[in-house]
Amino acid sequence: MHDDSEKSLTEAMNFAMRSLASKESGERELADRLLRQGVDEAMAAEVVARCKASGWVDDARYAGMLVRSLARRHYGPQKVRFELRRKGITGGQAETALDAEDIDWFTLAADWLARKGAGSDLSDPRVRAKLARALLGRGFVQDQVRHALDELKGSSSHKE
Repeated sequence: MHDDSEKSLTEAMNFAMRSLASKESGERELADRLLRQGVDEAMAAEVVARCKASGWVDDARYAGMLVRSLARRHYGPQKVRFELRRKGITGGQAETALDAEDIDWFTLAADWLARKGAGSDLSDPRVRAKLARALLGRGFVQDQVRHALDELKGSSSHKE
């Protein structure tokens, strides 16, 4: 019986290593993958602990990577926080990762809006509302939305 558990631990570790080689993951994400593979909870916890001890899985590193990736795709801080929580990154770790990346969310919102809202009639309240909803849906907060709309309005008034 002991040999079977050693064998299945080895198989679980091999699966975890293959999984981590193909896709960076957080602890919870790796544990979920192991459970879906049929590994029991105790063994999944052991595998995650070993991977963490070896530095193969690191929630802080993973959180930083997620923040950078989502910011490059012009998502705001609310969306980033939501995705971090969804991936199992705790509140404290999420905030640390957000702070460590030092992202200018105001500029990010303005950049996205400059690309997507260029040529829009900002004197029309419905157009402004539509653009604001789009930014809010991407996870930007009200102040960042207002800033982005003001930047777009300022840049379009210079062209006239």
